[in-house]
Amino acid sequence: MTTYEPAELARELGYTDEQRPGKVVRDYLRQKYPDHRKYERWVLDESQADDVRANVPRKR
Repeated sequence: MTTYEPAELARELGYTDEQRPGKVVRDYLRQKYPDHRKYERWVLDESQADDVRANVPRKR
């Protein structure tokens, strides 16, 4: 099973200059999954990664 981390998805979406890599993705995930424990690592499965790709806009 393939897993993804927010920084990896952020780079894929073009967010390569973030001061905190993956922040844009984590911000989206916090809205989508408000019950996720604070400070717990995000490890996403394929369907969650596809959701991020569909809902976090690519950086231009």
